[in-house]
Amino acid sequence: MLGDLVNHLDIAIGPFFTTEELDQLARESGFVRRAGKINGSLFFELLVFHSESLKTESLNDLSADLKMRRGVDIRRQSLHERFNQSALVFLMVALEELLQKQLNLEICKELKGFKRILIKDSTSFQIDESLEAYYPGSGGSGSSASIRIQFEYDLLTGTINDLSINAFNDQDAKDSMATIELTQAGDLVIRDLAYMGIEVLREIVERCAYYLCRPSPSVKIYEKRGDEYVELNFDALRKYMKKHGFQTMEKEVYLGKKDRFKTRLVLHYLPEEVISRRIRKARASNKKHGRGNLTKEYIARAHLNLFITNASVELISAQDTWALYRLRWQIELIFKVWKSICSIANVKKVTRYRLECYLYAKLILIVIGWQVIWRTAALLFLHEGKVISFFKAAKTLFKKQRNSLAGVFMLNTIPASGFMEKYYSLSRSNHLLERRLGQPTSFELLLESMIRVGPSGNKSNSAFAGGLA
Repeated sequence: MLGDLVNHLDIAIGPFFTTEELDQLARESGFVRRAGKINGSLFFELLVFHSESLKTESLNDLSADLKMRRGVDIRRQSLHERFNQSALVFLMVALEELLQKQLNLEICKELKGFKRILIKDSTSFQIDESLEAYYPGSGGSGSSASIRIQFEYDLLTGTINDLSINAFNDQDAKDSMATIELTQAGDLVIRDLAYMGIEVLREIVERCAYYLCRPSPSVKIYEKRGDEYVELNFDALRKYMKKHGFQTMEKEVYLGKKDRFKTRLVLHYLPEEVISRRIRKARASNKKHGRGNLTKEYIARAHLNLFITNASVELISAQDTWALYRLRWQIELIFKVWKSICSIANVKKVTRYRLECYLYAKLILIVIGWQVIWRTAALLFLHEGKVISFFKAAKTLFKKQRNSLAGVFMLNTIPASGFMEKYYSLSRSNHLLERRLGQPTSFELLLESMIRVGPSGNKSNSAFAGGLA
């Protein structure tokens, strides 16, 4: 089995950067102007493959590492001076080129309606308040400075579409418009409602792409009756669904009193235990913050999961909207890997450029490891029906095999085929996901949703409410 997969495992995998390419990149960015003890490839290797947690790592630790591994004797002060704007530009350009060299691997051959399925979210963490001028935070308790990292990738190929470092105050809604040009015709964009204002939805439609998200609770939803726009009565809707035993229902609606943005609304009736938990938490929150009782509309909407999309029923059936949207939560696991395994948020008070160089080096390592894990996970699922835990796979890769990653993707001292075959074998035995009873995996959710096309036609599962009040 493994022998047959070697060609699939190592195809197009080789050094993303040679030492010569990195040294040239360092000269072009101004990081290296003349021959010295540290060239571009040595600086890159040190920060990307041999730097652990910034909070626990000193400049002296880095200097000692260079001395022990490479015989380079450099004082900590000299190393400190190398963390400058040119070093940052060098690593930023390296990350940009790395993203352009990504590998693609389709995991769903049945897909006919979407070019890509783009999942996006952000993660944030506090940094020392001395950098507030560059990275202002949200205020309140804790540090007044925070970092926000935006991340978007294609669920079908694993290709990263956006990976950027921003100030915490650069909110998701603002970023969604700043990166809208990355959306292409035929894309399905799945994002949290914080990214999906009506302006963004319009832009997605104009680009001949599709969206799937939740409607914002602050936006009024209307249906058209003749020439009038009437606000939806969610209490009547949830009673209608319960009375007739509908688990899903959909309507043609309009968002916003002034915008009247036309879209497809899909409603899913929730299990009673979920409804009770939602209402209980909301009441506790209101009591804690001194607010009044829950409104009738809030209680009605607490019975439902609401989704909006411009994709047709033929592309996404009503019953599949929830399953597809659940794929967005996979990105939370990715952020957990970044923070708990890669220690990207484990920082301390350092200069701005040292912090930024550290962060970009971590992102470069993450992108390199992402290629290995994604390719292994996709092929293992396709060929053997097994699902790996990204957390387990990342823990092995980033904690135990950094030297091997440097040998494959930079130094060209380790054959890609041998490395990938060994990692695949390790993953099929030691990285398998411990499945929750009755819960499908993310890969299964994706393939299941794409294989099914159109509504089921069974009234216990789906209904179209044309003119329901």
